[in-house]
Amino acid sequence: MAYFYLLLSSVCSLAIAHLLKLTEVKKLRTLNTLTVNYLVAAIFAFSVGLSQKSGGAPLAQSSFLVFFCIIVGAFFIGNFVVYGKSVHTNGVGITIAAMRLSLLIPVLISVFLYAEYLGALKILGVLLVFGAMGLLIPKKNSVKVGSISASWLLVIIFVLSGFADASLKIYNEEFSTNLNELTFMGMIFAGAFVIGLVLCVLRSRPLIRKKELLLGAAIGIPNLYSSIFLIYALDGISGAIAYPIVNILNVLGGTFLGLLVWNDKVSYKQWGGIAAAVIAILLLI
Repeated sequence: MAYFYLLLSSVCSLAIAHLLKLTEVKKLRTLNTLTVNYLVAAIFAFSVGLSQKSGGAPLAQSSFLVFFCIIVGAFFIGNFVVYGKSVHTNGVGITIAAMRLSLLIPVLISVFLYAEYLGALKILGVLLVFGAMGLLIPKKNSVKVGSISASWLLVIIFVLSGFADASLKIYNEEFSTNLNELTFMGMIFAGAFVIGLVLCVLRSRPLIRKKELLLGAAIGIPNLYSSIFLIYALDGISGAIAYPIVNILNVLGGTFLGLLVWNDKVSYKQWGGIAAAVIAILLLI
């Protein structure tokens, strides 16, 4: 069942990539659209999560949890703003490949902080993941988004996405007995919404346009459940296995989404990366 949850998480992630690409194509403001998305996701998460039974957390842990969720919320919205820009500039498949390279961060946390074990074949699979990613990410020309190189967008996505994904593992290990996953994600999304709202008020008028409202609402639900399904999967398999698999699924799906829907170009080198990715998934299961 854990592997089915990983598939569902990947489907939600691809839906987000498609909708963010649509945001840029329609020249909507990414930050404003994402702010609406996090409001919708937070409301839905709280409405369902608070109705479920959770244990009470100690005061010291509760204070740390609130601070932790605010920091993770900043990672989430910052990552998605850059993600939306990169999907438009670098293409869907390339951007998702760079984003999924960030598996290095949660895998290292799973192995070194929580002492999860990797057998020889699975270690080979993890190494092959990195090789596959290297083949999937081409060199970019000096294309800029504002003052930032399009290639640097990929690096920023790597860092922010890695820490955002690692937060789910930390929740699963540290807070899951006292707080259900929907309430936890609601706290993160509420933090991301507040940060986005403040930035929107400071930066632009009107605050939210109608199309941004509608598209943001459409992004909200898959955004929530991409994380929820991953948390469900982590209950059944180790993070060192779950993260590489879901990341490779996202790369494969993103490559074909970009190819079939958005007419992205896939080089022979990238096809080699896709083949390597499939082998890596087989080794990791």
